[in-house]
Amino acid sequence: MDVSLGGLPAAPPRHGARLEAHPLSERPGVRVVGEVTLDTRRAWQEALGRLAQHGGTPLHVELSEVAFIDVAGVTDLVTAVRSLPKGQRLVVHRPPPQMARVLDIFWPGEGRIEVAP
Repeated sequence: MDVSLGGLPAAPPRHGARLEAHPLSERPGVRVVGEVTLDTRRAWQEALGRLAQHGGTPLHVELSEVAFIDVAGVTDLVTAVRSLPKGQRLVVHRPPPQMARVLDIFWPGEGRIEVAP
């Protein structure tokens, strides 16, 4: 796994999975590239933790270059949103198709996450 967090140390490679997270320049948020799996979960959680430190609403997560996100990764996203100050929300841009399905199945009423095509 190649894990790059914009200057943070990379996690040791395993199983070929990779995850990169880069801050968005035009709005508060992060662009993620790769796969969100057990092997890259720590990096995903760190990226979400840094995202939660941004001010303003909404926060943005660009996932158009994420090939796969597992249920644990979606759980981490919901947990991160629920840790944000009241009234703050998150817009997820172009996530993998399974992400919207997982949100609908397990967290159908989570109104603080907006999935944008």
